[in-house]
Amino acid sequence: MEPALDPGDGFLTLPPEVVGEPAPGDVIIYRAEQVNGGDLTTHRIVRETERGYITQGDANPFTDQSAGEPPVRDPQVVAVGIRVAGTLITIPELGTAVMAVQTVGGAFQQRVPTQVWVGAGVAGLFLLLASSRDTGGLNRDSVQNRTGGHDSGRGLQAGPREVVLLCGAVVVATATLSVLLPLGPTEYQVVSAETDLPGPGVIPAGETETTAYRVPGGTVFPVKYYVEPASDGVQVLNGTGSGRIQPNNSANATVRLSAPSDTGAYRRYVQEYRYPLILPEPAIEILYQLSPLAPVLVFDTILALPFIIVARIIGDGPRIEGSPGVSSRWNKLFGGSQR
Repeated sequence: MEPALDPGDGFLTLPPEVVGEPAPGDVIIYRAEQVNGGDLTTHRIVRETERGYITQGDANPFTDQSAGEPPVRDPQVVAVGIRVAGTLITIPELGTAVMAVQTVGGAFQQRVPTQVWVGAGVAGLFLLLASSRDTGGLNRDSVQNRTGGHDSGRGLQAGPREVVLLCGAVVVATATLSVLLPLGPTEYQVVSAETDLPGPGVIPAGETETTAYRVPGGTVFPVKYYVEPASDGVQVLNGTGSGRIQPNNSANATVRLSAPSDTGAYRRYVQEYRYPLILPEPAIEILYQLSPLAPVLVFDTILALPFIIVARIIGDGPRIEGSPGVSSRWNKLFGGSQR
């Protein structure tokens, strides 16, 4: 993607659900079928056709489509680069840093559930912040004032309020990811054939075929789900496109796939949304009609409120490291010392 991106650079992106459909000139991340071995690809949209977007790397003399990649459809787009005055906002060496972290931690992450990593991270940060100042490391290094002889150094300072807000941020982030990560389009490969041949997705030209789309439920809360078409040639039959799933159960939506009159291979997509029923079902329905992201924002607000309230009650109390001449329950609890 040079010269817009140097090797190892990263750039700011937002999902298309937030910024809207991409347009020619936008840099997108999309799920490729041919280029890069069918992996995520970062290229620029050079033009738009009825079949989809034509994409090309800035340093490439040819488009992805001339190399065998079908035109990119909206459901394949994962993120859109943020531009200011037509210029992509880049972060130097961000990609290099991310790759280094993935290389070091990838093997462990594959073996340990995400919840364990989150819990370990919260516990580790809490213990580091709450450790005694006499143990070194992240604790304050005393710096003696040359004239007054008093301790004037101020290093890491984190009080109970900061710990509460940190835990709240982790909880909200984890909950958001648990809702958003399962989302995404599901692709169906449809072959429009001259005759009715055996095989999944092989449909006589001009005809249709129905298939079941399975929607998994949650493990704790009931789930409200929506399944909707994400491309042409797809229909979710009435009565199956939304519903409620009890914990540890699943539901099926009936999807009708259409084969064009012209023979060949085509792609069809459906989009799934799932929301835990921590709100009344009618409220989720209203929010969903506004935007599929609206229920997520309300969930985050509900989860964040208790942490914000507790942090406000605690206020700017004594810091974890202790304050000179001050002794309190917080100092004792978090390892501070009386002076």
